[in-house]
Amino acid sequence: MYELAGKLRVSYQKKINNTYIWSSLARDALLMAAKNEEFLESEKLIVPTKNAGKIRRIRREKADLVELLQSAESTEFNFSIHTYIVAQVEAYLSDLVRGVLNIDKRRLKTRVQGIDHVKKVDVSSIIDAESLDEITDELIDRELIAIFYASPEKQFEYLEKVIGIEVDSKTNQLFKNWKEYKATRDLIVHNHGVVNELYIKKAGSLARAELGNQIKVTSEYIDSLVAETKSLVGRISNSIQRANKV
Repeated sequence: MYELAGKLRVSYQKKINNTYIWSSLARDALLMAAKNEEFLESEKLIVPTKNAGKIRRIRREKADLVELLQSAESTEFNFSIHTYIVAQVEAYLSDLVRGVLNIDKRRLKTRVQGIDHVKKVDVSSIIDAESLDEITDELIDRELIAIFYASPEKQFEYLEKVIGIEVDSKTNQLFKNWKEYKATRDLIVHNHGVVNELYIKKAGSLARAELGNQIKVTSEYIDSLVAETKSLVGRISNSIQRANKV
């Protein structure tokens, strides 16, 4: 578990950093394009089409193109980057849980109230399986689905109880901020970024906008997301390494 936690920390912190680097370059390119007169005067732009090997050229007036690029830079682009980084952290947590359960399969028996844990295995799955490992892999897959369908609070409780991480005040604050980051991601994906009651409930006291308003994801907010998710990944991994140091 010591090696697993270390490898995942390095891998996912690097992925988050890489995302920040290329997205910063892409944002600069959008700003440059919005000031490039030759590009803005071209009017016709290439987009994909279903016809194999063919392209389609669509017309955009200069003013429309400038508005498109400015909107992309200030809103849509940050929405996409935010969503992607949250997905990377969730992938880290999934890989971590899967890895720990593979190393110590007995932890599959541990239960956290509020998570719909796997309670039984179909007879056909047992009979058709080529090995015990194949059955265990199926159990872990189903367990992961149950965990990540649960609330962030239950997921974090699972990390404490089953994975065995230690939670101090700093880790707890990072987790509270993580809940708001996740709530913002859900809002972007499911409600076009317009604040609804579900976001208010999920984000709690950290809610950043009132009901019916458009949530803002600024460059500064992305900076905080990057710094804090890397820190959360690091603190979780370090906690596991301390507990499993040989």
